[in-house]
Amino acid sequence: MAAQSAPKVVLKSTTKMSLNERFTNMLKNKQPMPVNIRATMQQQQLASARNRRLAQQMENRPSVQAALKLKQ
Repeated sequence: MAAQSAPKVVLKSTTKMSLNERFTNMLKNKQPMPVNIRATMQQQQLASARNRRLAQQMENRPSVQAALKLKQ
């Protein structure tokens, strides 16, 4: 029984531009995203407040207080 090989498929190029060139052009033409500094500062302040609250909650936990006593 002879093994039949599948016929070779040849795809013709549909574009004259390589992927590298295409993505390079996309990066060059990319518009910079506007940065709202005030919104960024508000987000940082909100995150800082949340972190302070979390630190306070952790500090008040009995298991954390016991671990801190052992460390001292």
